[in-house]
Amino acid sequence: MPREKKSRRAAAAVATQGAAGDEEDTASVGSDHTDSTAQLTEDEGISEMETYEQKVREAMDLALEKSVHTRTNALTALTTALQKRVLLPFLLDHRQTICDLVERSLRKGRGPEQVAAARLASLLILSLSQMPEAEEVYKTLEPVLNITLTDPSGSLAGRQECAFTLGISAFLACHDLADVTSAMNILHSVFAGSLPKGNGELPNHQPAVTALHTAALSAFCLLMCLISPTSVYSMANKLMREMFDLLGCKDVDLRIQAGEAVALLYEAARLHDDDYYWNREGELCSALKDLATDSHKFRAKKDRKQQRASFRDVVRTVEEGELPCETVTVGPQHQRQELLLDTWSLKLQYSSLCRVLAQGLSTHITFNVGVRDLFSLGPPPMQLDRSAAALARRGQKKVSRESPASKARQLARNKNRDNRAAAKTYDD
Repeated sequence: MPREKKSRRAAAAVATQGAAGDEEDTASVGSDHTDSTAQLTEDEGISEMETYEQKVREAMDLALEKSVHTRTNALTALTTALQKRVLLPFLLDHRQTICDLVERSLRKGRGPEQVAAARLASLLILSLSQMPEAEEVYKTLEPVLNITLTDPSGSLAGRQECAFTLGISAFLACHDLADVTSAMNILHSVFAGSLPKGNGELPNHQPAVTALHTAALSAFCLLMCLISPTSVYSMANKLMREMFDLLGCKDVDLRIQAGEAVALLYEAARLHDDDYYWNREGELCSALKDLATDSHKFRAKKDRKQQRASFRDVVRTVEEGELPCETVTVGPQHQRQELLLDTWSLKLQYSSLCRVLAQGLSTHITFNVGVRDLFSLGPPPMQLDRSAAALARRGQKKVSRESPASKARQLARNKNRDNRAAAKTYDD
């Protein structure tokens, strides 16, 4: 039991380490639960990065424990550590060890452990995406990801995470079109289970099953961004028929993903043929408009709002050929950059990246060369230490978000406000 408590404390310590260069993360790099996580300075002989890497090694050791709970927490801590910092030199030396940990958990684990292992696999390949070793890692993990994904008796949560991991890993690491096509075929076989039956009725799946189909369809669309417009054009009509059938499913996330797949197909096919249209485009546009103006009360208000916002953009793409245009600001405060998402392909890639990196998006999009090359952001900026980052933040002026009319109204109210505390009189 004492060993178990020590294992949990050490795993928690890795998850609480701060991101290098990510000055937005002001949390302490130490843990409140143990003295072993105290940060050592360079004057004491150990740098901050060496201390961080030592905690990662401890978590890797914990991932081999007998306790399922300890292994799951260790895998989650490793994922958080890779999100918060770009540990490229460290991962080049220890990639095989982490691959073994992921493969073991995917084969022998269940449920939460498989989810944690799949997330760690996607982080590992994303961190190595600029190096040829990323393809080696993918070829090592691809067979076990396929087995876990296609196992009908496996955990639905684990299969869902494996579907997304297979898509993002193949997108980042595969340089052979045959490997990409193979992954797309496997993902297609998964979400094809949500297509109508022979009698034309849509399957009434549980939410966990539809979540698996949504993840598989999202990963399939991500890999479709790697296919040439000519290849997409050749299979567009078949896929359009399948997406049209999915627009009538009961799950809102699956409907939205099918609508975005329709827009992505039109975008890619029109790069090959400007006049492309589906032979049932009238029915398609009618269905898309109904979803863009859906006001049925049996749907949740949040679902209706999300669905209408998404399908309005899809309708504009199908009918008018208008592509989405969104600008997002990325990077830390003193190193901001604007990223223009002016195609459905870029929009899907960015949303997939957000899902993988979560809290580490700012760090990786600033200092990860592979991620920056993906969005053509140029070479990474100089990485500042904590003191320089603090000075940069201090030199920035806070933008006043209060309008002039609001300021004038506030001043007028202050003049006429009765200061009751000062107006009170007391009798002795």
